[in-house]
Amino acid sequence: MDKKLRDYIAYIEKASDKPSDELIEYHKVMTQQFQHERFIHLVVTLFFALFMIIFFVIFLMLAIYLPNGGAFDSLLTCVGIVTMIFFVITLFYVRHYYQLENGTQKLEELTKKLFKR
Repeated sequence: MDKKLRDYIAYIEKASDKPSDELIEYHKVMTQQFQHERFIHLVVTLFFALFMIIFFVIFLMLAIYLPNGGAFDSLLTCVGIVTMIFFVITLFYVRHYYQLENGTQKLEELTKKLFKR
C-alpha cells in the first residue's frame, strides 16, 4: 500500500498542473479509498496493541503470582513469546499507519491545490 500511495501522490502532483473535472473526481475517489485504508489499519493497530497489553498483563501476573520452577516456567515463557510477537507486529503496524497518515495528509494538501484551480 505504501508504494501504491507514493505512486499515486507522484502521479497527482504531475497531473495537478492541468486539473480537469475527471481528474478531480478520480482524486476524490482515490482519497476516499486511502482514507478508508488508513481507518482500517488504525482499527487493526489498536486491536494488536490491545492484545499486546492484555498478554503483557497476563505475563506480569504469571510472573508475580506463580511459583518458580516446574511446568509454570514453560507457561511463562510461552506467554512471554506471544507478548513479544504482538509487540513486534504492533511496531510494524504503527510504522505502516504512520506512513498512511502522512500520505493522506499529503493528499489533502493536493486536494486543496486542485480545487484552487
